[in-house]
Amino acid sequence: MGSGRMIAVIAGTPVDTSMGKSLLEEHGYEAKPFPISDTPEEQSILQVLYPERLRKIIEDKVDEIRAQGMGTVFVYCNSISAAVDMEDIGNKKGVRMITPLMVYRDLGKSYRSLAVIAANSQSACGIEKALQSGKSDTRVTGLGSLELVDAVETGMDPEKIVDAFDLESLIGFFRSSGCEALVLGCTHFSWFRDALVKKSPIKVIDPALMMLEMLEN
Repeated sequence: MGSGRMIAVIAGTPVDTSMGKSLLEEHGYEAKPFPISDTPEEQSILQVLYPERLRKIIEDKVDEIRAQGMGTVFVYCNSISAAVDMEDIGNKKGVRMITPLMVYRDLGKSYRSLAVIAANSQSACGIEKALQSGKSDTRVTGLGSLELVDAVETGMDPEKIVDAFDLESLIGFFRSSGCEALVLGCTHFSWFRDALVKKSPIKVIDPALMMLEMLEN
């Protein structure tokens, strides 16, 4: 359980930042949100085309976080972590960073073949690198889909998302490709995790829960 210390939450949009804040509060932490962009499209453009501009925005946010007396940042966004070296920023700014990529380095050691669905292809690529940094021969089959993120942003029912995007067939493809588990490579996707688990013949891994374990340890 949380210690009562305030945790800063950095994520791509107000929606996933709020989701990260709620997750922390459910586990006994106090949390304050710091979204980076207004929309998924704006965030994706920054990540893919303007990573240096994105890094400057994040560094300014971290300065603001430190000025408010917070020393821990919970990065509730896979794609930001893939586009910008958040741990490097944390080291330079003197704050503790908990990021999804930290989870992937350990996760890659446990599997021979993994599937990943992410917010965009750059994020899927960054996740693949992190997984393979844990074990270089881990195979990764990935998909980037901003449309799935948009569906979560609009509050679409989780069961409807799984059906509308035919995710059961997608997982069937992953399984046929030899994937042992599916990694939800975007924190937005926690929204439909439980609905997806009901339809998935392979394990569904939500890194957000593993990030909580890192925070608590």
